Amino acid sequence: MKKQLLLILLGLATAPAFAQAPAPRQGQPAQQQSAVAVAPKGNATVSGIILDAETKKPVEFATVALISVSTGKPVDGTMADDKGKFTINKVAAGKYKLQVSFLGYQQQVVENVDVAADNANVNLGTVSLASDAKKLSEVVVTGERPLVEEQIDRTVYNAEKDITNAGGNAADVLQKVPSLSLDNDGNVQLRGSSNVRVLINNKPSAIMAGNIADALKQIPADQIKSVEVITSPSAKYDAEGTAGIINIITKKDGGLQGVTGSVSLTGGTRSSNGNANLNVRRGKLGINGTFGGNMFYNKGSMSNTITSFDNITTPQDESSYSFQSGDTRINGAFMNGQLGFDYDITPKNNLSGGIRTNGGRFRMRNNQEAHATGFQSYDFLNRIKNRTQRIGTDYNLDFVHSFKKPQQELAILSLYSVTNADNKINQEYYNEGEEPFQQIHNTNENINKELTFQVDYTHPFANKTMLEVGVKNILRDVESDASYMESPSTNPRPDNDLFYEQDVYASYLTYGFTLKKKLNVKLGGRYEYTDVNADLQDDEQNYSTNYDNFIPSIAFSYNIKDKHTLKANFTQRIQRPSMFYLNPYRQKQTSNTYMEGNPTLDAELTDLYELGYSTYFKTTSLSASLYMRQTDNAIEPLATFFEDEEGNPATLLSFQNIAKNKTYGISLFGNTKPTNAWMISGSSNIYYVDLNSAYASNSGWMYNINMNTSYDFGKGFSAQFNGGFNSQRIQLLGEFASFSYHGLAIKKELFDKKGGISIGLDNPFRQNMLMKHNIQAAATPNNPIAYEQHIRINNYNRGVRMTFNYNFGKMEQQKPRKPKKSIRNDDTKQGDGNGVG
Repeated sequence: MKKQLLLILLGLATAPAFAQAPAPRQGQPAQQQSAVAVAPKGNATVSGIILDAETKKPVEFATVALISVSTGKPVDGTMADDKGKFTINKVAAGKYKLQVSFLGYQQQVVENVDVAADNANVNLGTVSLASDAKKLSEVVVTGERPLVEEQIDRTVYNAEKDITNAGGNAADVLQKVPSLSLDNDGNVQLRGSSNVRVLINNKPSAIMAGNIADALKQIPADQIKSVEVITSPSAKYDAEGTAGIINIITKKDGGLQGVTGSVSLTGGTRSSNGNANLNVRRGKLGINGTFGGNMFYNKGSMSNTITSFDNITTPQDESSYSFQSGDTRINGAFMNGQLGFDYDITPKNNLSGGIRTNGGRFRMRNNQEAHATGFQSYDFLNRIKNRTQRIGTDYNLDFVHSFKKPQQELAILSLYSVTNADNKINQEYYNEGEEPFQQIHNTNENINKELTFQVDYTHPFANKTMLEVGVKNILRDVESDASYMESPSTNPRPDNDLFYEQDVYASYLTYGFTLKKKLNVKLGGRYEYTDVNADLQDDEQNYSTNYDNFIPSIAFSYNIKDKHTLKANFTQRIQRPSMFYLNPYRQKQTSNTYMEGNPTLDAELTDLYELGYSTYFKTTSLSASLYMRQTDNAIEPLATFFEDEEGNPATLLSFQNIAKNKTYGISLFGNTKPTNAWMISGSSNIYYVDLNSAYASNSGWMYNINMNTSYDFGKGFSAQFNGGFNSQRIQLLGEFASFSYHGLAIKKELFDKKGGISIGLDNPFRQNMLMKHNIQAAATPNNPIAYEQHIRINNYNRGVRMTFNYNFGKMEQQKPRKPKKSIRNDDTKQGDGNGVG
């Protein structure tokens, strides 16, 4: 304990003190700040929160001006932060009025702002802005949140505004987000890197403890409010992945008195789901709950060809050839539920907590024909059944104390997550019309436990200066029990038990400020100490290590005429391997493909640089970002050709810290409204990847683009189209083929906009999509057999679905939102493919 305390104090003592202030949101109307009158300064403050009068949501970065009643001129001004809060400091005693404005809203003036004393703290509470809606014949102009928003450190995709998402899952949503790309299995990448951390409502979740691709299929799109892509996390965040953070924000209680809720039902040819949520708030207590279930089902076909050459012991033209092909059917059923509460103990003290659980079953059936010639010859049929069961639960309890000074807060947070997973792969080898001559059973049961404590303190100073400090402790325990059974067996293999323990101790400090009301700066540092212990019980192997890292971060943004923003960021990131990469159990996935993890993997270390520009004019917004990532000690898959216990040619996939990864790229985004009813947006990510290791290298250009357009026909009818294309992906030993997607949806609002019905079409102009994966490996002294592997997956991805949704309840009165604090565990490299863990 003394060692832990010393490390935490050392981190706080050595972290540099630097700073930031909120950046203006693009599209904000220019203010005549030069007209601010010279006025005496004092020590009083004027604060409040700005909310949308209809939705009761914060109006981010609204402009606030403090006007002297005696002169009628502004004496000072500011803008609200991303939670709608504002504070004007150094105000002299006197009588004022407050003017609040933002694009798309009616200007609001708060009269009789009386600052009675030089050191007074005047809290105006909530200021409501009404939508600026003007009827001109048949045309209605309204202020609304765009589909995609660019902020100083993140891109926000407002999923609830995209009707093509109705009835889908989180994977369907993420593939439409700028800078993100997903392959046909749902594996997510940010700017070409799979080293990302996915959070739900700013918290880690047990649902993400194993395979992210499977986890995204369990989250219904109807529960997603928005997706935040954080490309330049500050030191306040865990020293997470090389690319950044993906934060999925779900729909939940907004702090309103009364009872509200919604239900939605979807039926489709590829998936079906149902979801419901209920929010109740009476006085100081608010309770919210959600429950949902979803099923998915699909089919496809695949082939796997391996050609190997024994370059050392036999002539070049002597080779071995193996081939597998067959049809695949997959289906799954998942449920999720959440129950949460928040209670205002006093006006300055808030207690909140909740339980979130999710689980279900995934099944895949694959009937294959297998042939081989050369080193070993065979010809048989292979029947494969893959079943995965998973259930995860998160428990959190958080306390937040707000001081008298606005934005001064102390948060004490806790989170406990536990996940149980059971994976089974059964294979039967047989000849047509005969009983199986061999049966193989792989089982892998594991449990993930994670306990986190965190303390954060935020202290504002004058002149938009903010200090943030905090400490954090993450305790992870992973247990895996794996077995391999073969009947009949000539070489029995013992069970494999793994216990893995990882403890992380961290502290951080950030300090932000603004220079001349134009340049926003945020600098900070984070210290992390990691202690790792692994015990392979059956092999009697123990592995332990520890390391520490100091992670600096720096961010600048410069605003020009309130319409142009330049930003620059630098940070370092570390990426610890998760269970997907660590579990050493050798799993036989098909008759010629095996997979195993590596418990001795070290963490990756990455330098990340970014330059960005964004602007807004009339109804159009544009943004561009240049970035560079350099990762040393990169974890890459290593494919080795070998002969299995029966002497058959096979491929073993594992992982090692063997590569250096350099990525240079540019991200572009644009959004425009040619008319009030028509919206068009698009994004692209173009990047060059250079991969190098001791035995192989690969490089090349890659890109992905997506486009979204919607049209409001009036009378409750609207339509939306979305499409995208991903170029081939460069890997260390080969490449993965390009792919595309498109979708169309039509919606009709019902019940006075309280409900609606929509029809969605997935890939209506293409019945199936062929995915190609090619691997080439040269012979080396450690692996004397060179080989080529060609995988072809044909996925039938055309689908139709119909969705009905209805919102009910009555919001009785407005209640200011309490500051929401939550734990973010962002530091582990996630599994991005099917397999162990």
